[in-house]
Amino acid sequence: MVADNLPSPSEVANFIKTKTIFDSVKIFDCNPNVLRAFANSGISVTVTVPNGEIPSLANVRAARKWVNANIKPFYPQTKIKYISVGNEVVLLNIPEQVNNLLPAMRALNRALNKAGIHDVKV
Repeated sequence: MVADNLPSPSEVANFIKTKTIFDSVKIFDCNPNVLRAFANSGISVTVTVPNGEIPSLANVRAARKWVNANIKPFYPQTKIKYISVGNEVVLLNIPEQVNNLLPAMRALNRALNKAGIHDVKV
């Protein structure tokens, strides 16, 4: 069965804002439509770096590109509070991802600071 009748990101953001007590959400990617939908909602957003991108983001230049493409266009209108680097990286135990996890986190933190974004935590 295919779930093709899902609500739009803006409908979801509006529902969370008006019909729930949630004040934060976590998304497992950096979908621009979702990030735009939460703009000016007051809802904090945690975005997730996909596991496969971890090794490349250990490079500061790549981390800057990632921040410029995935955070800067939406911040501060979208209240991005955290960047989660990967999902269950240690549990999956893929050496290239595990070995680059901390360097990627450090590079992303440097990239955020370089972009003048100081209140998004990695």
